[in-house]
Amino acid sequence: MSTSYYDLVEGITSLHLEEGPAHDRLTVWENGANAGTLTLSRGSGKWVARLFADRTGDIDCPLRTHWGGSAVGSVVTENRRGLADDYCVVSEYGDVLTVGQVRARAGARRKDGMPTELFGYEGAKKEAKDGE
Repeated sequence: MSTSYYDLVEGITSLHLEEGPAHDRLTVWENGANAGTLTLSRGSGKWVARLFADRTGDIDCPLRTHWGGSAVGSVVTENRRGLADDYCVVSEYGDVLTVGQVRARAGARRKDGMPTELFGYEGAKKEAKDGE
């Protein structure tokens, strides 16, 4: 199990996603200038953020994380050297992060022993109980 983090499409230099109780707000910077903020229905911000990710080079994505086991925790693999900590990337799940935020996940472990990469684990566990 791994998560890929992608570059932004050419011309887009940064994104900032605020997920709120009523709406999501996605601010877009084009060539370093604030191009505007999209106000979106709650929960759709990550979906729209993924539209700004350059997924054409999946093998060459700048960062990837994976679960290294309970003794190791999360492992961050950098496929490109020299990335600045403030460089913006978008995960395959639509999470808008900086390279520094992804690097900070190295060695992270969840309290329940499950992989940090396992997004939605708590929800899936609840759904399984509901279905029983």
